[in-house]
Formats: sequence, structure tokens, C-alpha cells
Amino acid sequence: MLSDRISAVLETMEVTISDVARAGGCTPSNLNRIKNGVRTPQPASPTIRYFTDGIIEIARQRNRAGELCSLCGANLRDSEDTVRTKLIEWLYEDEPTYIRTYNKKNTGRSDAGRMISTLFSKRLDDLLKLSGYSNRRLGAEVGLDPSYVSRLRRGERIPRYSSPYLMQICESILERITAEGKLPQLYDLTSMSEVEVTEKDAADGLRRWLFGYGPVTGYMAADELLGTISSIDKIMQASPAQTSVQDALDRILEQSEQNCTFAENVSEMRYVGVDGIRAAVTRFLSDMIRDGDLDMLLYSDQSMEWMGGDYSLTLKVLMTELIRRGVRIRIIHTVDRSMPELISALEWWMPLYISGNVTSYYCRRSSGKLFSHTMFVRPGAACIVGTSAIGLERHAVFHYSTDAEIAELSEEAFRCILEESIPLVDICECNAEAIDSTGDGFVSAGTLQIRASLKEVKIRRTEPPHLMFTFTHPMLCKAFRAASAAWHD
Repeated sequence: MLSDRISAVLETMEVTISDVARAGGCTPSNLNRIKNGVRTPQPASPTIRYFTDGIIEIARQRNRAGELCSLCGANLRDSEDTVRTKLIEWLYEDEPTYIRTYNKKNTGRSDAGRMISTLFSKRLDDLLKLSGYSNRRLGAEVGLDPSYVSRLRRGERIPRYSSPYLMQICESILERITAEGKLPQLYDLTSMSEVEVTEKDAADGLRRWLFGYGPVTGYMAADELLGTISSIDKIMQASPAQTSVQDALDRILEQSEQNCTFAENVSEMRYVGVDGIRAAVTRFLSDMIRDGDLDMLLYSDQSMEWMGGDYSLTLKVLMTELIRRGVRIRIIHTVDRSMPELISALEWWMPLYISGNVTSYYCRRSSGKLFSHTMFVRPGAACIVGTSAIGLERHAVFHYSTDAEIAELSEEAFRCILEESIPLVDICECNAEAIDSTGDGFVSAGTLQIRASLKEVKIRRTEPPHLMFTFTHPMLCKAFRAASAAWHD
């Protein structure tokens, strides 16, 4: 979120990161690391001070204080210190404390972390040697400090799988190897086929190879999910003030009502692409809030990219309001998602899961290899249905219908999929006095205890809130069985 907000500031003020660094009195590489998501410094850090000083100085020099104040909620009459404070608050308002803490966790201290770090650094080093990239040259290509690239190669740092700069590294290496005519060597090194390397998502395939498969990927998933569960208390504490949530909700509902006034007498509308599904979902959830519906059915095996970026805040505000109103949500996940996608989905939904209003399932049947589908249903009221060829989701067509018969047919389709599904996660309270770290098969991992078998994984917190999380997804069971064995050793 911090990276996205910084990009928004640069776009609004029509400046580059070099302009800001020059005005703030620091080097561009220092600010590039937070812009690219490599670092997430504390709000009071010198780096953030350099950035805010630079932006405020540029706003003064170019008479653009109005745009800056409008962006961060400051007033033109505010002092420079007040504007800086409000700018920092705006930069971090969607970056909860628990995320910043977990991002900085030293994964190298655990057996799992050491395995991931060693594999990643070795494979990155092999790729850079094959491509002929030096640390300095790669850093210049992707906007990273050469010393940071060096730390990646030595295994002293490991990026998150979802880090945007990691994809930039993979794309640059792939382009370089292709230009150098070394694709045959790349096939031998990675065991990727010619088809995989030449497809549009080849860089993503290279990213998956860097992290490895099998046990290492399982360790990574286990660590990610444990980090979320161990931070549940901080997730709950990090909720924005109710007044700011209500203000955001009022703005979203007002805008949605204005956008849909012309469609009041139309039973079906088409929405296209990422912007289309965002508009359709905003309308879908806003109408549900206004109409007071209390039941919602969700299924999608399409890419989750549309849920990210600035739209993530809109989605969370609307979903939080529905949970507050007691809406019952049933969501079906698919087993076809990669491990990182599955973990990302669990992290996104976890704050809503703990409300008790969400029942999650996963479908055991494959969704197919040609088409992806989306089906969101308000029983008896409305639905969103979309289909696209896999890989062309950005051009998918989504139909929003308020026809009762269409909504009924969609509900019937959902129930058909539900028959092939089983629960994904069950969350319940556990008796703190009954927790025994040695007598019931649980293995300790910090403030958590894990028991993993072939059919289920149970994770319980040893600190308040005392909750038990039960997962039955085969990939998660496999990951935690391997991880718990390492922790036990």
C-alpha cells in the first residue's frame, strides 16, 4: 500500500522520484526502494522525512500545494508541519502495523527460511551469471541499489513472492537471456520448456522456479499463513477509526448511486475488463447494503488481480459494512490456484473469517484449462456472471443482472458447485487452560501450535484471542506436515 500511495503522489504532482530526492536532499536509490516495494520504513524514519520534505518543497516551488493538500486531506491554511503529518498519515493509513512487522521478519532464522533463502539465492546467482548481468547493471535496470541485489545473491535477503520488483527482475533477466541467444541454456538450467519460456507469463514461471517447488514452496506457504494467524490480534487492533470508515463508505455509496441512476430500469448491463468487474462489484455490494439483503454467494476461479491496488480499500470498506450488518457469506475457492494465490486469498479474507459470518469452501473438481469463471449472487435479487479464456481476463465480459430468473439460475449453479466442495477453514474458540504443548500432538512454533495430518491441519494460538484454525486443503496439509517436522526437529 505504501508503494502504491507513493506512486499516486508522484503521478498527482507530475514528478519523478529523482525530482523528489533532489528536493529532499537524498539519493534517488534511497527512495526507489520504498517506491518499488523493496522496503517499508517506519513513518518516523529519515527516508520518509526525505520523501515528504521533497514533495512539500516541490509543491511550494511549483505552486501545487492545492493538489497535495487535496490528495492527503490537508488544508491550504495548514502549516508545513501539519501538511507533513497528514501526508504521512495518508501514506500509511492502509498499511497496518502487523504487515510492516511481518515484512521485516528475518526468515533466515528458521529452518524453513534458510531453505528458501539458500535455494532462492543460488538460483538467482545462476540466472545472473547466465544472463551476464552484474549487480550494478541489474540494479540500474529495475531501480534497485546494487548492494541490495548483492544481498539477494548471497541469501542475506529474500523478497516476498508477491513483491512487484521481483517480477521486474524476472522480466529483465528473461529479456537479457533472449537477446543474448541463451534460451537453450535457460531450458537446461530451469527445466522449463520452450513453450513455457515463450508464453506471455514466462516471467511468472521464472519467479516460481526461483522459489522452487515441493517442500520449499510448502515452507513458504506455511510461514506466510502462520505470520497472518499469529498477527490476528494486531489485525483486529489495526482497523481504521469508525468515523473514517463511515466517511469512506458514504463516499462509495454516493458515487455508486450516481453511476447507476441511469440503469435503474435496465435488468442487465455489461462490464468489461478489470475496471468493469470493479465497477460491477461496487454496484453489487452497494445495492446489497441499500436493500438490506442478508445472504451472498461467491465463486470465482479468475485471477485475483482486480482486488488489488487502490480498489482494495473500496472492497474492504464495503465487505466490512456487510459483515457489520450480519450478512451471511458463502464463498467457494478452487484447488486450481497456485500456493501463493491460495495464501494471498486466505490473508485477504482472514479478518472477515474471524467475524463468524463467512463460511468458506474449496471445490475439489478442476475448473478446466481453457476458461475461467466468476459468479457472485444475491439470491433472488441480482448476480454478476463472467467468463473469459484463461489469460484474457483483462478483456473478460461481466454481465450484471437484476432479473429474478437469472439470479435464481445462478444460485442453482452455485449450489451445484457447492455439492462438490468441502470446508476450507473452520475457526472456533479454544480453551486456553486446556492447551498442552506436549501432550496432544501439537508442535510449538512461537506463539502458535500446529498439528498436521494427511487430512487436516489444526493451528491454535497460545495468546489471546485463543482461536483454533482448522484447514483441510490438501496443499496446506502437505505444506504443514513438512514444516511441522522441521520445527519439531
